[in-house]
Amino acid sequence: MKRIWILIAGVFMLTQLSARDVININRDWRFFSHTEGSSDRAQGVNLPHMWNNDALSGRNDYFRGVGNYMKDIAVPKEWAGRRIFVRFGGAGTVADLIVNGRYVGEHRGGYSAFTFDLTDYLKYGENNSLWVIVNNAPRLDVLPTAGDINVYGGLYRDVELIVTDPSHIAVDDYASEGVYVHQKEVSREKADLETVVRVRGAAGKTLTVNLAVETPNRDTVVVQGAKVKIAGDGRGSATVPVIVGNPTLWDGVENPYMYTVRVQLADEGRVCDEVTVPLGLRFFSVDPKQGFLLNGRPYRIHGVVHYEDRASVGIALKQYQIKEDLDLITEMGANAVRAAGYPHHPGFYDECDRRGILVWSEMPFIGPAYMTDKGYIHTDDFRRNGEQQLYEMIFQQFNHPSVVFWGIFSDQDPRGDDPTDYIKGLNAMAMQEDPSRMTTATSNQDGPINFVTDLIVWDLPFGWKEGMPGDLKIWLDQLQKKWGSLCSGITYGAGASIYHQEDSLYRPNYLGNWHPERWQTSLHEQYFPLVDASPFLWGWFVANMFDYGAAGRDWGEGTGIDDRGLVTFDRKYRKDAFYFYKANWNKAEPMVYIAQKRWTPRVKTTQTIRVYSNAPEVELLVNGASLGRKTGANGVFLWENVELKRGVNALEARSDTSIDYADIRVL
Repeated sequence: MKRIWILIAGVFMLTQLSARDVININRDWRFFSHTEGSSDRAQGVNLPHMWNNDALSGRNDYFRGVGNYMKDIAVPKEWAGRRIFVRFGGAGTVADLIVNGRYVGEHRGGYSAFTFDLTDYLKYGENNSLWVIVNNAPRLDVLPTAGDINVYGGLYRDVELIVTDPSHIAVDDYASEGVYVHQKEVSREKADLETVVRVRGAAGKTLTVNLAVETPNRDTVVVQGAKVKIAGDGRGSATVPVIVGNPTLWDGVENPYMYTVRVQLADEGRVCDEVTVPLGLRFFSVDPKQGFLLNGRPYRIHGVVHYEDRASVGIALKQYQIKEDLDLITEMGANAVRAAGYPHHPGFYDECDRRGILVWSEMPFIGPAYMTDKGYIHTDDFRRNGEQQLYEMIFQQFNHPSVVFWGIFSDQDPRGDDPTDYIKGLNAMAMQEDPSRMTTATSNQDGPINFVTDLIVWDLPFGWKEGMPGDLKIWLDQLQKKWGSLCSGITYGAGASIYHQEDSLYRPNYLGNWHPERWQTSLHEQYFPLVDASPFLWGWFVANMFDYGAAGRDWGEGTGIDDRGLVTFDRKYRKDAFYFYKANWNKAEPMVYIAQKRWTPRVKTTQTIRVYSNAPEVELLVNGASLGRKTGANGVFLWENVELKRGVNALEARSDTSIDYADIRVL
C-alpha cells in the first residue's frame, strides 16, 4: 500500500499506481454554514476542522446545525476499471455525501470512520466535485443523546481516497482494514492465531490470500496461505490459521513488543492488494480477588479518564497534539486510559500500542448529565444506531493490542425507558464478535444494570457531589462483603481551578463557581491509600486527565469546562494533583515538587509546607535555612508549623537527584 500526497494546481493527481493507493485529501476544502449563508461566501479550510468555537468559549447555545464542505478532485483516466473509495475518519455527527450532484449516502455517528464507494459516481479524466453535508443537530436516533460533552460539528479527522484493484481486501467492512487477527490462545510458549480476511471481487473468481507475520526488523516469523472464492454478491472471506512459536509478548509499558501481519491478495500469482495490521501478542484476565492479570502476572492498572477535547481545537486534533496528551499521561506514570465518551482518533490507539498503555475503548452510549437528558431512547432507530456504532468501534480497533476492554455504557439510568435489556443485547454482540476481550461500563446506579458486562467500574461521588472522601472506606468494606464476587473497578475525581486559592480547606459546592485547587488535591490524597490497598479493584481510573469542554456547565470558572482534569484544558498547567500521582506512579523519573505554589498570598505566617516526591528523603530550605530532611508517605512530605516571614519567602525542596523552588508571599 502506498500513501501519496501530491498537490498540482489545487487538485490531487496520482501517478505510478500500486496495488492500493491511499491519498490524503485534507487540504483546500471550502466550508460554509449559517454564518456564511451560501457557497458563494465559503471560506477555505484544511482538515481536520470543526466549526464550534462558540462551544469552546462556553456558550451553552452553541450552534448545532448544518455545515457544508466542498472540494474538487481531478480523477485520472487511469483510474477507470479500478475501485475508488472515500474514507472519512470522523464527521460530527451525521454526514451526507453528494458527488457530481448525485446523492451517494449517509452515515450516522460522529466518532467512527466510514467509507463510500465512489466508483460509479466519478467522471474519469475530469474534475469531480465532492459535497459533504454535516449536521450536529440534536437527534433522538443518533448516539449520544445525553451527557455533558460538547457535540462538535465538522470533518474533524482525516479524509482519504482509497484506490484499489477490482479484487481487493474489503474497504467497506465497517471502514476497517478488512483483516482481523483473532488471538485464540496465547501463552509464553506459543500463540494460536486465526486471521479472518474479508475480500471483494468479481463473482465466481477464486483468489489467494497470503499472510506473513513479521518482526519489527522485517524478519518473517511464519507464512501461511488460503484460497477464497467470491460469492454472487461480490464478497468473500478467508480464514488463515497461524501458530507463532515462542512469541515475544506485548507486555504493557515494560515491553510493548509489536509484530506486523502482512496480508497480500493475489489473482493467479499477481498481487492485487496488500494490507498490514499491527499485532501485539498478549493474554489477560481479571480475578475478583487479584484484579487484572497481564500475561499471567498481576498488573495493577493505574489509569486515567481521557476525553478527546482541547482548547482552541475541540475534537479536531492533529497527531502531534495526540502525542502531547500521551506524553503527559506517560509522564504522570499512568499505564492505562479510559478513552471516554466515544471512540478516539486512530492515532491515539497507535500511540498506546507503541507505549504499552492499556485502553478501555467505549461507544457513545452515555447516561443523563442533566434533568432533561435521556440517555436511552426506546426506539428501533436508536437501537440500530447503537449497534452500528458498537460494530464500527470493534472492527476498526480490532487489531490494536492496547485495546483490552470494550466499554458498553456510561452512567446509564434505568428510570424511564430502562436500557438494561438493550445493554444485554449490546454485550452479547460484543462478546460474539470479539470473545478475546472483556466488556465493561461505568455506573453510578444500583441494580441489575451492574451485572451485565464482564466488569464494572463504579463512578463514585464521595467528597465531590456528596459525602466526604473518607466515606470511600465504608463503601469498599460493603463492596467486599456484599458483592465480593463482582469484578469491580473505580473512578473518581473533583473539580479545580488553578485560580481558586484560599486559606480554608472544605468541600465546595460542585455546582458553584468556586472550585479551590487545594480541595481537589486533598480528595486525591485521601482516596489514594484506600484504593492502593485494594488490589481486588481491577481498574483504577482517575477522572480526569484533562479538563474538557462542557458548554452546559456554568460551574467552576463559569467558562463551560468540566474542570476535574489534572491538567488544564489548554494543557499549559499541571495541577498539584498531577504531581501527586507522578510521585506515586512514575518511579523512573526522579522528581520533587513543592505543592500549593499558586496559593499566594497567604494570611497566616504559620504554615504547613507540602512537597511531592518519589525520593526516599527530601530536604526543605526556607529563606536559605534548612528545616531538615523528611521521609514521606504516599509521595507526600510534610513540614508542619513552619514560620514564614511577612513578604516573600523563598522555598527550596531537594532530594539527592532533584530540586524545586517556590516563592510564597505572606500578607
